[in-house]
Amino acid sequence: MENLITANIKSRPTRAAISVLAVALGVILLLTIGGIITGTLNDYLNRTISIGSDFILQKEGATALFAFSSANLNMKLADKIQEVPGVEIVSPVLAKAEKLGVVFGIDPESYNKFPGGLDIVDGTGSLRGFEVIVDKYYADANKLKPGMIHTLQGDHEFTVTGICRPGTAVRTFLPLETLQELNGSPGKVSMMFIKAGPETDLDLLQSQLLEKFPGYSIMRSDDPKSLMANMHLPGLKELRITIIAISMLLSFMVILLAMYTTIFERTREIGILKSLGASRRFIVGIILKESAIICCLGAVVGIIISEIIRGLIISQFPLLQVSMGPRELMIGLILGMLAGILGAIYPAYKAARMDPVRALSYE
Repeated sequence: MENLITANIKSRPTRAAISVLAVALGVILLLTIGGIITGTLNDYLNRTISIGSDFILQKEGATALFAFSSANLNMKLADKIQEVPGVEIVSPVLAKAEKLGVVFGIDPESYNKFPGGLDIVDGTGSLRGFEVIVDKYYADANKLKPGMIHTLQGDHEFTVTGICRPGTAVRTFLPLETLQELNGSPGKVSMMFIKAGPETDLDLLQSQLLEKFPGYSIMRSDDPKSLMANMHLPGLKELRITIIAISMLLSFMVILLAMYTTIFERTREIGILKSLGASRRFIVGIILKESAIICCLGAVVGIIISEIIRGLIISQFPLLQVSMGPRELMIGLILGMLAGILGAIYPAYKAARMDPVRALSYE
């Protein structure tokens, strides 16, 4: 039976190749777009957690995505937060979108008290006036070194004073007062990072903060689930479902059309098999196994091409994260095969119900 299946595939190499590529395209779509979304979110969560704060205070209804944060908090609020028992560090931060990333305007003195503060690996930690500190990934991507001039926030020139370790919050840091001036929001910030003192009950402290500062959102910044819940991305789940549906539909339709056409081309062959005693189950098995082989090849090809595309994306855009771990690759393999096999069910059913006499007389 296996020889018959492989012979059928080899006898129609062009159609088989097109079917394999169609399944591969669906897998590539699923893995690449899904990988960019997952990788970007995971990178954001990991870098936010790495700051080492316990809470992030924002205006109620604000998003946890820094790029969409607005300057709507008065800096004087930091002094009031500092007075709450159990609070050890408060650092006001202004977040501003910059091309494909986010710039933080920080007060280095308070920000560097956090475990994930700016760990300088090259240059100095000076951050005054029109000075900027960037992380190593950003520096490598833009070929920056301490002492060089870098343009940010339109056409404003900043002197790179230091390069910090990668993985902390954002990749570009400016003096808080400078960014406030450029943003036209003196005395205003986007959020407050809060660190509790040692042995402080975080749940109790969060309740106290919520009670003392009504109208503000105070989320746990050490918990990925809490951060995800405060991103306010209602369409994210639907987007992922849409990507999966489109990729599976592509594989489903191509296999359905390919197998359906194959049935008509092999009508006499099926008639001969049935006249020799082949059961409906045997005929269905041949069609489904042939489809499974094509889908498996397509999924494997799709995974290989997706990994190549991932490498190209990372080489061209080093700051863009694309997640393609074993779990994502396995999901791509399973969904690619499943969609193709589902597409072969109807053609297999139609082939199994053929009348052997009519099939043998088919021209």
